[in-house]
Amino acid sequence: MATDDVGAENQNSAAPKEDAKVDAPAEDKTVEIGKAGDAVAAEPTPAAPTSEPLQATDTPAKGAAQPVSQNRGKERGAMVPVIAAFVAGVLLVAAVTAVVVFYRQASNRGDELDAHADATAAACEYGKLISTYDPQTIDDYLKKVDAASTGDWKDQFAKLGQDLKGVVVDAKASSSTYDMQCGFQSGDTESAKVLVVIGQTTTNVNIVAANKPPSKVELVVVAGLKKVDDKWLVDKFDLPILKQMGN
Repeated sequence: MATDDVGAENQNSAAPKEDAKVDAPAEDKTVEIGKAGDAVAAEPTPAAPTSEPLQATDTPAKGAAQPVSQNRGKERGAMVPVIAAFVAGVLLVAAVTAVVVFYRQASNRGDELDAHADATAAACEYGKLISTYDPQTIDDYLKKVDAASTGDWKDQFAKLGQDLKGVVVDAKASSSTYDMQCGFQSGDTESAKVLVVIGQTTTNVNIVAANKPPSKVELVVVAGLKKVDDKWLVDKFDLPILKQMGN
């Protein structure tokens, strides 16, 4: 019994030692695993500074480019009003030029129309003047026709006027107008041609002696006019009676 108890005690005391041997490696492994884990977890730590400088390097590069683009954007933005003002100025100049050109054209056209009207009126007045005469007013008639004439026609009528005066006085001839039509043909602000249609009534001593009514004729004349000292004067007027007298 004593021997068995001693053996049992020896066995019991040996059991814990085996447990200790089994547990010790477990504790060491746990420590080693923990250390290994710490080593593994610590491996990224040295690599962090390597990536951080790269990020720091990239950041200034992006930051350096960014102000340039912003400056360019500001410069372009500042140029927009300048360009707009320039375009507006060009358009304004073009508009003003167009208005001035249009005004000048309209003004020139208006001046020409006024000149045409004035020349036509002057031709009608001249037609009435030259076809209205009688023995009592023949001298005044010659003066008025001379004052309203110019150029070669003025010289021509000055020569024929005295012959006309003789005929009018001797035949006791008189003339008047019952109709006058004038139409502008061509010309500008300095010269013009006007068609003149004269409805003329004439009489003389022979007609009166024969107890006949005054004769009526229509004369068609192309009057040439020139503007002299702001006044329209006739430089061509071919009356049939004057042609006959000239021949």
